[in-house]
Amino acid sequence: MGHGRQRSLVSMLSDSAATDKPPARMAPVPAEAGPAAGNPLESETARRMLEIAERLFAENGVELVPLRHIVVEAGQRNRSALHYHFGSREALVSQLLNFRLTHINKVRNRYLDEVEAAGLGGDVRAIVEASINALADTIRDTPWGASYVQVLAQAAFSPSLLNADMINADAMSGVMRARKMIAAALPDLPREILHNRQKWFTCSVVCSLAQWCHQNQVSARRGQPPVADLADYCTAALTAPVGKPGMATRGARGSTE
Repeated sequence: MGHGRQRSLVSMLSDSAATDKPPARMAPVPAEAGPAAGNPLESETARRMLEIAERLFAENGVELVPLRHIVVEAGQRNRSALHYHFGSREALVSQLLNFRLTHINKVRNRYLDEVEAAGLGGDVRAIVEASINALADTIRDTPWGASYVQVLAQAAFSPSLLNADMINADAMSGVMRARKMIAAALPDLPREILHNRQKWFTCSVVCSLAQWCHQNQVSARRGQPPVADLADYCTAALTAPVGKPGMATRGARGSTE
């Protein structure tokens, strides 16, 4: 893959938010993939391999799972089956995210519809909680949600794990909608600061929920993800007063004198 496409998922969303443009349409599947790769999600075999990859990636790490293990567990005698459908590890991870994003996008947009219907379209905390609830509901209500979020956390920060240009832009509409609502609710924040805070908001939600899922799986406990606490934390970060440049540095220097 060329270096020009080495973007993490967070970078893709942040770049789109900064320019007020939606993410680019999904790029073509790499030419090295087989003929079925035009739309691998239509293949039962490909979907089975995605489900297995999702679980193994969550348990062991995306980069540590040999692709042949996925093929074997899927019951495929042909060791090149995964390459036929996806072409590469990064394409596999990208299609795995696409496999789940449509469901999560519908949930997120439904929550945002409820926020606007209640007249809370300018309430940052309501928008934040709606966005978090989309992932929290998926974790709680689907058998795959916890694994998906743990894979998402890995892919969100590493540009080598996926091809961000292959992510389905239509399935990210809820994320972009929430970002625009937050931006409209915070008109006095300087653009660069808003851009950074939105990026950190995304990182905080994904990492926090992934960590919660991992801890709960290890301890065999079940429960509701900490939506309210996480919403409070993220809202406080998004709406915090803007400090003066260099203020923290001067304070730290003064404390040692």
